[in-house]
Amino acid sequence: MPKPTAQRNFTDPDARIMKTADGSYHYCYTGQAVVDEEQQVIVATELNNTAVDVQQLVPMVQNTRDTLGAMPSKWSADAGYCSASNLEHVRDLEAGGGTEFFISTRRMKHGRPVPEAPRGRIPADATPTERMARKLKTKKGKAVYARRKAIVEPVFGQINTRQGKHVLLRGLEKAAGEWKLMAGCHNLLKLFSYRTATA
Repeated sequence: MPKPTAQRNFTDPDARIMKTADGSYHYCYTGQAVVDEEQQVIVATELNNTAVDVQQLVPMVQNTRDTLGAMPSKWSADAGYCSASNLEHVRDLEAGGGTEFFISTRRMKHGRPVPEAPRGRIPADATPTERMARKLKTKKGKAVYARRKAIVEPVFGQINTRQGKHVLLRGLEKAAGEWKLMAGCHNLLKLFSYRTATA
């Protein structure tokens, strides 16, 4: 017997109730994207019905590796992707060399300055979260992470402006296909603009 407060979406049972940017709640899917820094081309993407991003880091890293056949030299991700297991995973990837992660360990209010980096050696008993927080406070960490909003956020804004914030198809599989088509259209426009600018 369902609870009196239970809800069901009869038009799209795969969608989930999520809090949106305007503070209201809607049935939604969540789009994930790994974006190239220079041309804002989407190199890996996925659509899911999970409201939190923390479970998406490992699959998106693998998706990117499969797509590119290599690992990017630098990654930046917001606090939604931060967890002890994710930080352990990226530490193992960094140990192999050639790639480095900069993941925010906490949400900060817009315009609030990042605290100064502590001096001296990292304590041997520092947790992965403490190590990442310290890394983000270095000059390099600040520079890399400061670029994150200018790399990935405009891509979502451009897709929203051109194609809208909503998928038209119902069901996770069909909605994911539509999202990938939107990402493909975004990439074609970026590549066309790049070709036109360099011609």
